[in-house]
Amino acid sequence: MKVTVINYSKVFSLVITLLGTFILTGCNEDKALPKISTVEFSAIYTYSAICNGKVLDDGGTQVLSKGVCWNTTGNPTISDYRNIDGKGIGEFTSTIKGLAPNTTYYIKAYATNANGTTYSNSVSFKTQPELATISDISFTSVTKTAAQCSASIISAGGETVTERGFCWSKSPMPTIANNKIALNGGIGSFSATLENLESGTQYYIRAYAITSAGTSYSVERIFTTASENPALVDNDHLLLGNPTGATTNIVNANNYLMVKPQYCLSYNNSKRTANWVAWHLNSSWLGSVSRQDDFRADYTLPDTWYHVTESDYYYSQYGFDRGHMCPSADRTATVADNSATFLMTNMVPQSPNNNQIVWESFESYCRNLAKSGSELYIISGPYGEGGTSSKGTFTILKSGVVVPSHVWKIALVLPNGNNDISRINTSTRVIAVVIPNNQECSKYQWTYFRVSVDSVENLTGYNFFTNIPTDIQDALEAKVDNQ
Repeated sequence: MKVTVINYSKVFSLVITLLGTFILTGCNEDKALPKISTVEFSAIYTYSAICNGKVLDDGGTQVLSKGVCWNTTGNPTISDYRNIDGKGIGEFTSTIKGLAPNTTYYIKAYATNANGTTYSNSVSFKTQPELATISDISFTSVTKTAAQCSASIISAGGETVTERGFCWSKSPMPTIANNKIALNGGIGSFSATLENLESGTQYYIRAYAITSAGTSYSVERIFTTASENPALVDNDHLLLGNPTGATTNIVNANNYLMVKPQYCLSYNNSKRTANWVAWHLNSSWLGSVSRQDDFRADYTLPDTWYHVTESDYYYSQYGFDRGHMCPSADRTATVADNSATFLMTNMVPQSPNNNQIVWESFESYCRNLAKSGSELYIISGPYGEGGTSSKGTFTILKSGVVVPSHVWKIALVLPNGNNDISRINTSTRVIAVVIPNNQECSKYQWTYFRVSVDSVENLTGYNFFTNIPTDIQDALEAKVDNQ
């Protein structure tokens, strides 16, 4: 009888080997990592980049985070810079911020589950070079056909400025494809004179600089050339006369004439408001354009003067409205017309109850006359110092803007027609008001504040209706409207 001897030592080894293989195989299956695609870019900028990735498989365990990681040295991991762009499988978009210009970066997509993190292949990208930085534009002078302006290259962005200059057009956001003056490259200040402009025309202008990185632009500014101001004709804003003899001489700083297509005004650089604003109104000025609300500085003022900004009234501190002299609603035929009324040279600090209630009521009354077949020659302005808002009484606001004690307005009313001066007689309707610049004025209708033109002249020292024959002028200025 043959006896088989079992080598338990070998059997045991075999069992252990098989068991180990089973265990290892099971563990590997349990500890599978996610699968992820290589990063693809949709945009690369100077300081940022936008890329896409996709988790193809979660490895049997939920993906807890996914995104991209990057550095400048190569082989990035999540220990370097990274974005977390969600969980689970599927596509994701990652926006990388805070990059340096003109710099090479290395990037991987990653996905992490409970078993660890897996990475895509590494790819590199280079950010765009930095564009040149340009200052705001300053104006030295604006005439009927020319404008002198200057700007400065603050930074070349690490490149060389090969060309700089100004570009302009009659439409917003001009580029070097429009009108331009090209100057030599470099950094620092530069200036130019724009010539052969059209008189009485609004232009948009930007300074520009060209480097190998591309073309950069300054903030857009708007200026309006002076009018030719030929012999006065019907509908001219100053047909009835220039009540202070304002001129366009820069030396005449407190009676500086500004002629715009939409209205004319005399500016007072000491008070930083208009002395008066004059405009013609008939139905042709009225349309359906919405209120633009683009309050802004008037850069057609001499460059050496302070340009009142939209924030100088500081409503939260002082409580005064930026009150229109020529109303926004009187200029609704075109966007340009309406926008022009939001220049700060057309504003005075008005108490809200004055501006929004009493003043507005008289404005609406005048527009209704125009809609009903009349044409009006209107002039308005501030008087005195010290007005009262809901926040108290103030004389001067930030940056030296004087708060008036009163606002006044004169409107001469004619039926629509031609040869306006010749049609004015002693029976022509003239409405004049002087309204206190305080909150209490709203207790009364605008009609309560009617006065004679003589009263406004005595108050202001101005001389109205100088282009009307003296005898008719005297009769009109003496009466108080009662219609």
